[in-house]
Amino acid sequence: MYIVRQRYSPLSLEFIVLAFSRSLARFRKYIVILAASLITLTGVSCQVAWSSNGLPRIDIRTLAALSARHPVIVLFRHAERCDRSDGPCLADKTGITEYGAHEARKRGEMFGMQIKNYALYASPAVRTIQSATWFSAGKKLTVDNAMRDCGRGTKSAISRLVAKAPGENVVVFTHNHCLTWLAKNMRGVKYDPGYLDALVMHADQDKLYLDGQLVTHY
Repeated sequence: MYIVRQRYSPLSLEFIVLAFSRSLARFRKYIVILAASLITLTGVSCQVAWSSNGLPRIDIRTLAALSARHPVIVLFRHAERCDRSDGPCLADKTGITEYGAHEARKRGEMFGMQIKNYALYASPAVRTIQSATWFSAGKKLTVDNAMRDCGRGTKSAISRLVAKAPGENVVVFTHNHCLTWLAKNMRGVKYDPGYLDALVMHADQDKLYLDGQLVTHY
């Protein structure tokens, strides 16, 4: 019996297909390894958008993109307290420092470049009122007594503020324990905000959703 071996011209289509198939088989395991590596890298890059506490990190541009889809609610902790600092007070001892006012102004300018229109609220504490005033550079501010205490009524208070400004973005200056409580009760995570740190929320059909924490760089 004779075995007929078919010969292929080096330039023929059959030769090219056969050569490619053999090469593919030879390097198949390396292709699998490469694909696995890419999947791993993709997973790592996605995790970069999450904080160690489990809250998604939302930068100012992402916040602007979210606000184009639906109104956002941003809750800031006030600026640096004067009674817990060696720096000079802006005015009242129960308020913020001069440095805190400067930082609030910088944060507000950066925020305003992306989110130009928003309803502004603050708790009745001097430090939150001062922070909101410097942040907004004179925008109308409404002081809301319900934001003084934080607990089970906090979400209802926020929902009421949202209802006062239908279709608008809402910015609220409040306190660290309020933000900590919201993160714990809405996401089950521990959140210890620094001065001028913020949480991002939105409302849908009268229900509040905690989207993540705002991260800022300037």
